[in-house]
Amino acid sequence: MTFAKALCDGDFAGARGLLAATLKADFTEADLQREFDEMTDYGDGPPDTVEVMNFLDDWPQKKPGDLGWAYVAISGPGFGEAVAVIVTGERLIREIEWGRP
Repeated sequence: MTFAKALCDGDFAGARGLLAATLKADFTEADLQREFDEMTDYGDGPPDTVEVMNFLDDWPQKKPGDLGWAYVAISGPGFGEAVAVIVTGERLIREIEWGRP
């Protein structure tokens, strides 16, 4: 939720600070902004709702050290999207899936 909220608030430095080192190497602040903008730019305004829709603490692809998988809905005028993230025991994100499936 904190990651998605940071994205919606335009705090891409804060969002990047929540990434695990391996993912942080793949995403700059500008990369996060581009991914977020591409996901939401068809809407008519900024996001106004961020809500955890599902959280799993056990799933088939779970790796040692994983805490959970979360699906976070992000919506605003004219759009509805989401990010799905895998969170480690250190409360860092090791994987992101952008957009609704």
